[in-house]
Amino acid sequence: MSMLVGTGRRVINPEVGHHLCGYGPDYANTGVHDDISVTALYLNDGSREAILLSYDLIGLLRPTQLRFRKAITQATGVAGIYLHCTHVHSAPYPLEERFGADIPGQCRADYMERLLQWSIEAAQQAKSNVEECELRYNYTYVEENMNRRYNFPDRRFLYIPDNKQLLGQSREFVDRELGIIAFRKKGTRNRYKALITNYTSHPLNVGNSSNLVSADFQGVLRRRVEETFEGCTCLATTGAAGDNHPLMPESGFASAESMGTTLARQAICRTYDSIAADFDNQLRLAYPEMALPMKDAATIEMLPEAEARKQKLPAEKQMTVDISLLGIGPVLLAGWPGEPMAELGAMLKWSSPFLKSYTLFTSTDCLGYFPTYNQFYLGGYEPNTTPFARGTGEAVVGKIIDTARDLVRQQPLKFPALTTPAVGGLPG
Repeated sequence: MSMLVGTGRRVINPEVGHHLCGYGPDYANTGVHDDISVTALYLNDGSREAILLSYDLIGLLRPTQLRFRKAITQATGVAGIYLHCTHVHSAPYPLEERFGADIPGQCRADYMERLLQWSIEAAQQAKSNVEECELRYNYTYVEENMNRRYNFPDRRFLYIPDNKQLLGQSREFVDRELGIIAFRKKGTRNRYKALITNYTSHPLNVGNSSNLVSADFQGVLRRRVEETFEGCTCLATTGAAGDNHPLMPESGFASAESMGTTLARQAICRTYDSIAADFDNQLRLAYPEMALPMKDAATIEMLPEAEARKQKLPAEKQMTVDISLLGIGPVLLAGWPGEPMAELGAMLKWSSPFLKSYTLFTSTDCLGYFPTYNQFYLGGYEPNTTPFARGTGEAVVGKIIDTARDLVRQQPLKFPALTTPAVGGLPG
C-alpha cells in the first residue's frame, strides 16, 4: 500500500527589530542566526487528503488559526488543514488579537499577512510535487531532555532554568521517546520524501542568551536529516513539553547544535530500520471542539504559595477550543491548544487506540499550560499561570482518546499476525 506525499517550505524570518517571543517586551531581534520556516506536508491516501504545516513560532491563537486554515483550504482545495508550532522563543511575536494589545507593537499586522501568504505558498507547493510513498514508522529513546521542576516534600518548588546549579538533579517525569514517521519513495531502498520527528522538549537551548532569530534544536535536526537523505523534507515537531526542557536550557547555539545533531543521528539511524505500515496507510481526521473550564476558587485554593492564592478569577467560566487529530496509518498526531505537561502526553500514549500516539504542542491555540490535577498541589510556575481549572488537562486527554476511538471504529486498524515467534511469547 502507498500514499501520495508532497512537501513545501517557506522561510519566515522577520525584519531586524521585530520583537521575539517568550522573554518580555525588550527582546527585539538584531539579526538571523539560522532561518525559521513553515514546512508543509501534503498527504493523500486515495480517499482523504490533509496538509500539516509546522511553524518555527511560539504559537498561533485560535482566531489566527481559523483564518489561516480557511485561506489555505480555499487556495488548495484541501479541507483537512492541520497547524503546529514548535514553540521556539527565538522567533517573532505572532500572538494577535488576544494578547497583542497588551504589549503594543509586539505583534505586527504586516508580518502576519506575510506569514499567511508564506503558509499558502508552502501548502500549494506541497500539493503540487507529490510522489508515491510507502508509510513507515519507528521510535527510539534519546537522553537529551529533563524535567524542569524540582519539587520538595513540603510543596516548595524550584524552576531549574532559573536555578541552573540544579541541572541534572530533577527526578520528576521525563518523556525521552523520539517518534519517527517516514515516507519512503516507492521503489527505493532508502530514499525519503519526508520525515516527521516528535520529541518532548521546549526548544530553549538558545533562549534569551541571544537576540538572533533561530529555530533552535529543531532547525539543526531538520538540517542534519535533510543533508543526509537527499530530497527529503523533515518536520521536527514538539511533544508534550510543558515541563520538559533541554538538558542545558538557555546555554546557547552550541547546545542547540549538539542536541539537534544527536536527535538527527538517532532519527536517521532508526529510519533505516523503520517498520513498513503496509497493512494500513489510511488517514483518520478529526477536529472536535471542546469547552474548557477556567480556573476557579477551588483550584486556586490548592496552590501552596500564599501569593498565588491572591490571583483573580477569570471573568469567563469556560472557553471553547479546538483539538486536532491527524491519524497517519497506525500513528496518531494529537494537537493541543497550549502546553500540556509531559505526564499528560504519556497518559495519551498509553490510552490511545492507535499503535503510537504523539502530542503536537501549541497546535490549535496558544493558551498556556495544562498541568495534571496533582501538580496544582505542588504549585510553581505552570499551575500558578494556567488559566484553566484542575482536571482540565485530563479532560483534554479524555476527549482525544474518545475521538480517536471513534475514528478507529469508523476505520478499523487491522494489524497483521506476526509470522515469526515473539520474544517471550506463548510457550511451545
